[in-house]
Amino acid sequence: MTGTIIRVAVPDDLEGIVALGLEALNSDPYPNLVISKDKVYAMAVECISSANHFVWVAEKDGRIVGAVSAIVHPIMFYEKKQATVVQFYTTEPGEGIKLIREFMKWVERRPVIKMVCFTLELNSDPRIQKLLSRLGLTCALPVYLKIM
Repeated sequence: MTGTIIRVAVPDDLEGIVALGLEALNSDPYPNLVISKDKVYAMAVECISSANHFVWVAEKDGRIVGAVSAIVHPIMFYEKKQATVVQFYTTEPGEGIKLIREFMKWVERRPVIKMVCFTLELNSDPRIQKLLSRLGLTCALPVYLKIM
């Protein structure tokens, strides 16, 4: 048994990243919505295939046990860019903080990024909120949804 390695994702990690993403989505699904494996896969491909986006993984014994992915895009109505986290999930306790720290270091080295958007699921682990607060993120915008 070896330790966990935190590293930049590569194309060979796609299946593991997608499997984690589906596991995360299935653990706290939105009611009346069907998860699309194709869309999860396409987002993982988008994140890995562009140097503008971010995707790192936690790997243990050859398996992907954690991932954080973010896309970088224009901020609606404002100058500069936003990094939106589209996946954050780990099955290995303690590895999430390492992944988020790498993401925040990456963001801080990119002056074009002026905002980070990190949306949590309704029933997400409350420790994630504390972690994000410690790393400088604030809960700032209420989001209202109507799911049909």
